[in-house]
Amino acid sequence: MTRNAIDRRRVLTGTGVGIATAIAGCIGGGGGSDEDVHFITDYYNDQWESLWGELESEFEDETDASMNIEEGGMSGTQEGRLARLIQAGDPPDANTSTFDQVADIWETGQLETVNDVVGSIEEVNGEINTDAFLGEGDDIYQIPHGLYVSNFQYRADVYEELGLEEPETFQDVLDNARVIDESDVDTRGYGLAGMPTGKSQDEFLVLLASAGVSGIGLRWKDSEAREELEIHFPEEEVTTVLQYMKDLSEYSPDPTGIGWSESLSQWVQGQYAQCYHLNAWPVGVTALTAEAQDSDPLRGLAEATQVKAYPTWDGIDTDENWLSAPAPDGYHIFSGGDNTADAREWFEWLYADSMERTVQFYEADPGRFLPTYADVLASDAFQNQGIFQAHPHLLEKLQYCQDEIWGNHYGSVDEANISSPESLYMQRQWFYGEMVNNVVTDSMTVDEAYEWGLGRLEEEFANAQEQFG
Repeated sequence: MTRNAIDRRRVLTGTGVGIATAIAGCIGGGGGSDEDVHFITDYYNDQWESLWGELESEFEDETDASMNIEEGGMSGTQEGRLARLIQAGDPPDANTSTFDQVADIWETGQLETVNDVVGSIEEVNGEINTDAFLGEGDDIYQIPHGLYVSNFQYRADVYEELGLEEPETFQDVLDNARVIDESDVDTRGYGLAGMPTGKSQDEFLVLLASAGVSGIGLRWKDSEAREELEIHFPEEEVTTVLQYMKDLSEYSPDPTGIGWSESLSQWVQGQYAQCYHLNAWPVGVTALTAEAQDSDPLRGLAEATQVKAYPTWDGIDTDENWLSAPAPDGYHIFSGGDNTADAREWFEWLYADSMERTVQFYEADPGRFLPTYADVLASDAFQNQGIFQAHPHLLEKLQYCQDEIWGNHYGSVDEANISSPESLYMQRQWFYGEMVNNVVTDSMTVDEAYEWGLGRLEEEFANAQEQFG
């Protein structure tokens, strides 16, 4: 892929999240100093904490640099932390997130290009395998780590026991949820995210894309020229998705207690048999927990967790799905940081040393990411990880996400590529998730939530046009 192929028209608009794992560790934070590389990351669980500690010590022994690694928190948390640091004139040197989370920072010239670091990494791990947004023209502003493919996950053991078939439409998922919930099986029918930020927002945007419209409510005025965006938030599709999520909530544990982290821990606990998620993340967390606890029931749960493309609205074919490209997640370097030179050396040291070192980062959080470098997934180092030897099903599902879901359910609608500063700005406005929260808590009717959301969309789009116009 040539660098000039990476432009503003090639960005995912149906998904994009910055998330923390269910089993989070804790580490000190605070602003960086002249000596420290201040690095904020949401790549954090027990395995990550141990790995970061080992690598930090080794890096500091080999260089003159010192690290200050801060746990960033899940989607909706790190953005506030970054904003406060930047406003105080003390930005970190680097962070991890999807690009939309730092779109404002990039657009105002506060990110450094990372072409040299990425080039060194590609020599070891293969070329970047996505054409989603990483920068503009020949400039790259993200050191990519992994891709997020949105999908539907279900428990095959529960389906088999109750004689259920794989769903093809929203209604099929809802019908299965009702059957599961009303059965004697000790699990709920669906795990619906209803917190006002994070997973609820992502699920809403992906469901709208699966219903054949842009999740963020924007489209090109002229799909050929692609020079100007306009609001397109059709009432029928939006209210259908909101009503569907409201209906699913009847078969879910309390939705207001489900976000990204909770959805993982609750899946491991067997609290529900269907959910929206990313890649094979629930499989990976369940597999890790099974090995940590030497638990055969959890090994069975990991094996029973199946992954497929999220079903569509009845009457919408897969080639009408508005998902554009999997969201790349990775590292960004802030031009106002105190020690960006050592930050660059840190990332090059992490990823451009050997395939074996690179693979450690996927082993720390198996199933969460599809590798963004072309040679990693098929490498012996990746496929011979201990977790994959114990759980071949996990590797199989990751490959399925790449080959089948990404290969056949993304990029079907050319005009769905609405990349622009405005669309990046809109993607990180939390009112979409707030609409879901208002509906599932009965704070608003579906119609009221639609009208309120449309008003917020108009307001924020005007702000985006003023800011980026």
